[in-house]
Amino acid sequence: MRGIALLALAVIIGVVGIVQTGPTAAPPPDFGSTDTTDGDGAAASPSVWYCPWVEAGDVADTDVVVASDPSADVSLTLLDPISNTEPTVFDFDIVGPGATAIDVGGVVRRGESPATVEVSDGPAAVATLQHADGFLAGDRCAVSVPKVWYLTGGSTKTGTYTEIRLFNPFADNAEVTVTAYSEFNLDLVADLESIDVAGRSWTTIDLEPFLPFRDELAFTVETASGLVIPALIRSDDRGVAMWPGAAPSQTWDFPIVTPGRLEPFLAVMSAGDDEVTVTVDVITENGPIVAAREIVIDGSAPALIPLSDIAAPPYGARVRASSPIAASVVATVPVPDEDDAGEPGDGQGTSQPSDETATTEFIRGLAGMVGLRESSTTWMVPLDTLLDASTIVWVMNPADTPTTATLLPLSDTDGDPAVVTIPAGSTIGIEVDVGIGISGYSVRADSPVTVAWEISGERGVALTAGIAGL
Repeated sequence: MRGIALLALAVIIGVVGIVQTGPTAAPPPDFGSTDTTDGDGAAASPSVWYCPWVEAGDVADTDVVVASDPSADVSLTLLDPISNTEPTVFDFDIVGPGATAIDVGGVVRRGESPATVEVSDGPAAVATLQHADGFLAGDRCAVSVPKVWYLTGGSTKTGTYTEIRLFNPFADNAEVTVTAYSEFNLDLVADLESIDVAGRSWTTIDLEPFLPFRDELAFTVETASGLVIPALIRSDDRGVAMWPGAAPSQTWDFPIVTPGRLEPFLAVMSAGDDEVTVTVDVITENGPIVAAREIVIDGSAPALIPLSDIAAPPYGARVRASSPIAASVVATVPVPDEDDAGEPGDGQGTSQPSDETATTEFIRGLAGMVGLRESSTTWMVPLDTLLDASTIVWVMNPADTPTTATLLPLSDTDGDPAVVTIPAGSTIGIEVDVGIGISGYSVRADSPVTVAWEISGERGVALTAGIAGL
C-alpha cells in the first residue's frame, strides 16, 4: 500500500508543479568527452555511462549495476538536487570478468539523483534497478548521446501518467525541444519548445497538464544546443515503468515481452513522414509465428500493436519495418471484463480495486522496455536480484538455424557457465540463483542472438534489454 500511496502523492505533486527542475551542481568532476554516435552497445575503454532515473529516498531505492569483462576502476557520480552543491562521487573496482551492484542509498540518500558512471576499461555495461514496496523498474544506462531521441509507449488516459526526465550531465547548458505525437497526430505544445536544462542538472516534465486524456503518446527529443539523455516514466495504480530513448531502426528485437500475467503491446512510431508497414514475428519457446501482426502506420501518429492473443506466454517478438521506426514494449495489467474502462485486450486502462471487484485478484505490475536494434554474438547483461523476486535472462535466436550460447555468471564467487542451445526462431529463459550474489552475465553465442532480463515478484515487474558487446 505504501507504493500506491506514493504513486498517488507523486501524481498530485506532478499536477501542481508541472515541471520539476534539479538545480545546477558544482563544476567538478569532468565527465569526459561526448559520444554522439547512435550505437548503444557495450563500450571499450574508457567509457562513460549516463543513468537519468536514479533515486534513493524514504521509500524508493536504486541499485546501479556495472559489469565488465576486464578488471576496471569505476567512478559513480550522483548529482545533488541542492544548488551549488558538489556531486557525490563513489569509487570502487571490479575484478574482471565481474559485476557489482551498488545500493545508491548506501552512498547517499537524498531523493532524485541522476548518475554518471565512468569505467576505466571494457567492454563494460551499466544498468539500474529502482524498487519500492509497490513497484520495480529497470533500464539500461546510455553510453552514446545522439542529437535526436525517440520515445514511444506513453499515455495519459484516465489513471495513467507519463513523465519525461531530461538529464544533462555535461557542463554546457542544453536547449531542448520535446515534440509530442498522439492518436490526434502531431500534438504541438508551445511550452515543450526551447526548454532550458542547465549544465549538470535535470528537468522532469509531467505531460498530463499539456496532453491530457491521450491513449497513445510518443515523443522526439531534440537539442538545438548542448545534449541531454531522456527517459520516459509511465505509472498507474499498479506500478511504475521506465525506459530510455533510442534512435530509430528498421528491425527491433524483444527477447521477452511479458512474464505472463501482464498484457503486452508494441508501441511504434515512424521516424519519417511516409507510411510504414510494420510486421511482427512472435518468437515463442517452441518456434516462431511469422507475420503474426502486420499494420500500416502513417508518419505522424504512434500505434499500439496488441500481442496477448497470439500465443501463450512467455514469448518474445521481432519487429520488421519498411522504413525506420521507434519501438518499445509496454506490458500492463489486463482489463478483467467488459464493464471496465475498455474491452479486453484494447489497452484502455486498468481495473480499479473496489467493493464491486473484490473477487478480482489485484495484480501488481507495469513494465516497459526499449527494443534491441541489432543481434550480436556477445552480450553484457548487468542485472539485479532480490530475495522476494525471480530474475530470468532471456536469449532469443531469431535465425532459421539453432545456436549454442554460453552464459558466464559475473559474481564474487566462482560460478559454472551455463551452456544452452536455442532452437531456430525461439527464445529461452535461464533463471538466476539469487542465493549466490550474481550481478550480471557475459553471454557468448555461436551465431547472433539478442538478450534481455526480467525481474518479477510481489513488488511488480521490470524488463531490461541487454547490451551488445564488442
